[in-house]
Amino acid sequence: MKNAIHEAVFNETNAVIKSKIGDYVSKECGKSERKDQYTIVYYKVRFTEEPNDVIVKVVFQEIEGEMKVSGLWLDSQKSPKLREK
Repeated sequence: MKNAIHEAVFNETNAVIKSKIGDYVSKECGKSERKDQYTIVYYKVRFTEEPNDVIVKVVFQEIEGEMKVSGLWLDSQKSPKLREK
């Protein structure tokens, strides 16, 4: 991801996430699945200011023999602080 996202954009996105749900506490691997050339892994993640699990979906793609992150989403459906503007 370092090559795909400029550091300033990453830091800005991280600051927005922290301002809404706090600091990262822990994660638990949920399910994973294969779709075509992609491997999708779902994590239940805890943050200090979000009482419910945040679902983190990470999509991996094998490129030239290496697994690369091709997508990353965070969602807190029960208490949708991440959806607030």
